[in-house]
Amino acid sequence: MNRCKHTGMERQKPFLTIEDSNELRRKIDRYIDHKIEEWNATVPFATHFEKGEIHTAYYQRFLIETALRIRLLRVSESRTLAEVAKISPDAAQIWAHYEYEEMIHDRLFIEDAKKTGASIETILSTEPYLSTKLLTGFFSYLLDHEGPLGVLVYSYLVEYVNVKLDPKKISGLKSRLGEKAVSGQISHMHTDLNDDHPGEVWNAIRHLIRSEADVRSLTKYIDEHQSILAMFFREIHEDQVLSKVEGTV
Repeated sequence: MNRCKHTGMERQKPFLTIEDSNELRRKIDRYIDHKIEEWNATVPFATHFEKGEIHTAYYQRFLIETALRIRLLRVSESRTLAEVAKISPDAAQIWAHYEYEEMIHDRLFIEDAKKTGASIETILSTEPYLSTKLLTGFFSYLLDHEGPLGVLVYSYLVEYVNVKLDPKKISGLKSRLGEKAVSGQISHMHTDLNDDHPGEVWNAIRHLIRSEADVRSLTKYIDEHQSILAMFFREIHEDQVLSKVEGTV
């Protein structure tokens, strides 16, 4: 009897065929599109970057918090690699490559934050919002009690939305601030687009889906992640807009 388990040794055949996977992805994409519409209707400042309506304090804090979120989540995302490897070495290889490209993108957002006047001392002394802490904690919960699939679903959600909406957002920012002011975000967007990060993450997800229960869980994970992310945007709006007398640029 071999007592050694959780190694991915069996190299199990994916539960979904390529065709079934593609069809499921289309369904998930439509679901996310609906969530984007819901987001735009309920989250304050949801589309103001796209319109070039930039609230200076909000924008600076947005960049800082994005860098902080990347820094915090990369710890649990590194843990995720080990958990994925126990299930599927194929998914682990894909996830490792994806993380290799994304792991230190906090530098890109810090680069742009410094252009708004934020010092590195200010950035490092900024405590993350509660929503960011909760998202980090939710990742840990998933890894401890449900498995890594939910963590990868977060990345798919974010990458899909970024590829769909970032070109509009960057265009709006460039029109008001100039291209040099947003060069870090442009670099981040180019990586997502040129390296097809949504497709890469989905390929890893396909190897982790082992049952119809896993398929059904995808939309639940999207709902949960979207709720925490919406909490962040409401939190930053209350902190940087409602509580301050601040103009736009």
